[in-house]
Amino acid sequence: MMRWIVAASLVLLAGGTGHAQSGGRSPTDDGAAVIGPWVGTYTCGQGLTGISLTITEAREGVAEALFHFYAVPDNPGVPTGCFLQSGTFDPGTRRITLRGGRWLLQPPNYLTVGFSGQIDRNGAILTGKVIGPRGCTTFRMERRDTSVPIPAACRPQVATAE
Repeated sequence: MMRWIVAASLVLLAGGTGHAQSGGRSPTDDGAAVIGPWVGTYTCGQGLTGISLTITEAREGVAEALFHFYAVPDNPGVPTGCFLQSGTFDPGTRRITLRGGRWLLQPPNYLTVGFSGQIDRNGAILTGKVIGPRGCTTFRMERRDTSVPIPAACRPQVATAE
């Protein structure tokens, strides 16, 4: 039986508990607040894996991103891969949904699955559960000013987001 390894497509539930910021808006009320790099890890059948999610567009009804995964020191055998994602964004509810799209760099036997998560009140931390085959558990990402190094096969896709 072939064992499939998992990369991830993403469902992000932005928001929080409605705590007011200046003007009663949270940092994720505007699509521009979620655009850019989010960096962290997730766990699936291949073990702990690095994530660099670069959201390139987020506006009413539209979202685009690059999902890049890679080895981390605790699991150096994970290959590097990346694929495009598209979905929807609702600034009112601050919900963004991204589906796996075209692979740009696909390791053998890797599939896409879903994530479901929550952005914290400050718009800085994204956590949640990986939705997929047995062995997938959780993810955690932090908002960053820059992404981790992205492979050449993926760089042209995110040139405007970095």
